[in-house]
Amino acid sequence: MTGTVGEKAQITVSLGCEPRLLVTIVEKLDGGLFIDIKSEDPGVDAGDLDGFFFNFADDATLNGLHIWPDENQGTEWAPVTDVQMDPDAVDSLSNGAQLAESYDAGIQFGLSPDSTEGYVSAANFTMWSENGPLSIEDIDLDSLAAVVNSDTENGLVKTVSDSGSEDDSFDEEDHEDDECAFLIEGPVNTEVVLTQLENGDIRVDLEVLEGDDPDATGQIGDINGLFFNIADDSLLNGMTVSGADVTGSQFAAGSVNNLGNGVNMEGAQEGETGETENGFDAGISIGQGGIGHGDDIRATSFTLSHPDGLSLEDFNGEVFGLRLTSVGEEGSDDREGSLKLLGQCEDVAQPPVCDDQYYLNDVMALMTQPMHDELAYEMMASEPVEEVDLVDTY
Repeated sequence: MTGTVGEKAQITVSLGCEPRLLVTIVEKLDGGLFIDIKSEDPGVDAGDLDGFFFNFADDATLNGLHIWPDENQGTEWAPVTDVQMDPDAVDSLSNGAQLAESYDAGIQFGLSPDSTEGYVSAANFTMWSENGPLSIEDIDLDSLAAVVNSDTENGLVKTVSDSGSEDDSFDEEDHEDDECAFLIEGPVNTEVVLTQLENGDIRVDLEVLEGDDPDATGQIGDINGLFFNIADDSLLNGMTVSGADVTGSQFAAGSVNNLGNGVNMEGAQEGETGETENGFDAGISIGQGGIGHGDDIRATSFTLSHPDGLSLEDFNGEVFGLRLTSVGEEGSDDREGSLKLLGQCEDVAQPPVCDDQYYLNDVMALMTQPMHDELAYEMMASEPVEEVDLVDTY
């Protein structure tokens, strides 16, 4: 955010993932820039601050530029131990920590001369120029980066955050964290949605996709049964099902394949491994078995219950089986096919990994990785390599 304090303009920029750093840049009345780096949340420690890197909007700004305090002449709150200024060439600290990008300037902090040693929770410094006043516009704000904990194995580079902390949670329109939705795909595509209810039940919604749905195949079928596995077999004892179209159920670990009246998954697991090889843990029969018996169920719901409650975690990564009869083209009277299809409730999506920081060790690993092929050699060469005879030295 930008604003003014008296006649002074200032801006704040957040760096990294939680716990974030907050960089405040203030235009001083004497023409200098005051830069302060500290934890965004005063009650949370954001780590040992070892360095701050940035670019200028114009490299010419480096001419006549000065940093206060001088190296190793600072205070507790301005513990500057090294200053580097070289256009697009500053990328490391004195302890060997290497950043993934090169910058115009780098300011190192520490409690021992010429080093990053000692714990620095916050730091500040001032820039001024012999060539006239500096302004916030002289700094490329998108380039700001801070290095924390570089003397440990968990050193991080915190870069400019794309959004504020209030935007870190899921977008309700993009993701419902109380449901698992997936497709059971085949000649007929069917959507399965498992929803966690507040009372500990799981609602299961099934819908054959048809019409203008982008995932529709042009074929439809009558839903006869849904089979599934569960992570904890002990929950099968006491599990119940309720639903307007439910006509039967079985719960028995690894042995449910046939609910009778043609509602079975026998043969569908050929070539499969794991729990479905000999059968599922549960099966729910739906309706009476096809349009020949007066049914044509293309959407239905039922609820799974247990005295101890159920959660989506009980179904994460588990295999589901779908039995369809009366399969055929939409709008056709010739629907005499049948299907046994498999799908999987993918693990519940995790919050997106914050990409506003990276580990220093990841940079070092890439830098020390040996070049094992000609393509890698070409990528590292300053000029294109047309033909190179590589000699194995590793």
